[in-house]
This record gives sequence, structure tokens and C-alpha cells, in this order.
Amino acid sequence: MKKISALIIACSVGLAAQAQIIDPLTGGLANYTATTILDNSSGAGLGVSFTSSASGLQANYVGTGTSAEQALFWAPASSFSTTFAVGEMLTVNVAIPASSTAMDFGLAVAAATPVAASAGNAWSSRTLFDFASVSVRPSQTAIRANTSVSGSLVTANGVISSVNPTTVGALFIQWNSADVFTLGYIDTGGVQHVSETTPTFASSSTIGTEIGFYGDLRATGTSLGEFSNLTIAAIPEPSSLALCAMSLAALAAVLRRKK
Repeated sequence: MKKISALIIACSVGLAAQAQIIDPLTGGLANYTATTILDNSSGAGLGVSFTSSASGLQANYVGTGTSAEQALFWAPASSFSTTFAVGEMLTVNVAIPASSTAMDFGLAVAAATPVAASAGNAWSSRTLFDFASVSVRPSQTAIRANTSVSGSLVTANGVISSVNPTTVGALFIQWNSADVFTLGYIDTGGVQHVSETTPTFASSSTIGTEIGFYGDLRATGTSLGEFSNLTIAAIPEPSSLALCAMSLAALAAVLRRKK
């Protein structure tokens, strides 16, 4: 049993060594820009704000009434110590309680300089630039994905139902190839759940230039929870995962025969 435990630790350490926290989200947020991308109160609401405390990042609704307000809180990927790139996974730790508060708090990637909603674009700029997000929606016990690809917005794909928010340990965006991402969450047991693999972005897109967060809130004076430790890690090679699994299986078989 000690040998199995040692091998599990070795595999875990090997994979974890590839990860780097690029922002604990517990300090200053000077690198980030909040951009409203949907304003159903036609500019009258104050929308979603993002604040940081000693325990992590929060998305807060500071508008009035229940009109939908959506925002991205983004920073240039180049502003971090490690730049997000193809073959890597962006993750953020999640601490969101069960709640009936509407609506979402998530992780996002976007093309260069997201466009703000304004009267000139009918208070929704979501089709004017490329982005992808994956978020927790505690009011519906769900994980949801949004994508805007070359002007085509989809907000109802990638829904994973019956997900208690207290079992969500992290959200992830995996950069598979130049123009394709996989979105999902990692449960508190370490199991990865895929919400959606995005449509293919145009080869001319600058998707991935900006990274950050997505908020959709509709209840005055509320927040949904906290995020911490924005992290970039190499996507584990299937061969590495398979080797760990095979080694564990072989060792377990040897120990069973000895018994």
C-alpha cells in the first residue's frame, strides 16, 4: 500500500510541477479592464463590478432591478509571467456556495480588446469580437459555456446540469489547437468534466490574446462567490496519464499476487 501511495504522489507531483499560478487574485487588479458586453437597462444600470479581497476575486452586481448585465474582466495574456498558449490549460479555483442568486461567474478568453456595449451597438457587443467562457450558475445547479465566433453568438451550449456548485473545485479552458478550445470544470475530487469544445475560430482571430473572467448578474447588491489562483499548466500528455495508470495497475497486480 505504501508503494501505491508513493507512486500516486509521484504522478501527482509530476503533473503539478507543470503548473504555474500567474495571479492569486487576492491582491491588486491593476492589469484588468472591466468591459460591459450586455446592458439590458440600456445604459441606465451600473452593471457588474469585480473586486478582490484576501480570499479571492468576486463579481458583484451594482445595478438596479433585475435587468441582465454581463461583463468581461480581462487582461492581456502578455502581461503575466507565463503567457497562455496552445497546448496549455487555464484554470481558476472556485469557491461558490449553493445559491438562488442569478446568474453566472466564470473564466474567459477573448480576442484583442473586447468591445464595450453601447447605444451604438444596441447595448450588446457580444457578436463584435471573439470570446469563450465557462461559468458556474448556482441558481440552476449548472455549468454553462458561451462562445462568440466570427459574429455568431451561442449561449446555451455546453450545459452540464445537476452540478452542485459546492462540488466545483475549478473551471478550466484548454487550448487544444490554434483555433479550438475545450471548456469545463474540475470537481473537488479532481475529475475533469467537459462542458464544450468550441467551434473553430477563424485563423485570423486573435482569440487567446486576452484572458480573464465573465460575470452575468441580475440581483442588486449580490455576489456569487470567489475565485482564486489563476493558473496556467501544460495539458498532460495522454501518454503520461496512461503511464501513471499502467504503473499503478501493474503494482497493484504484483501486490495482489504476493498476498
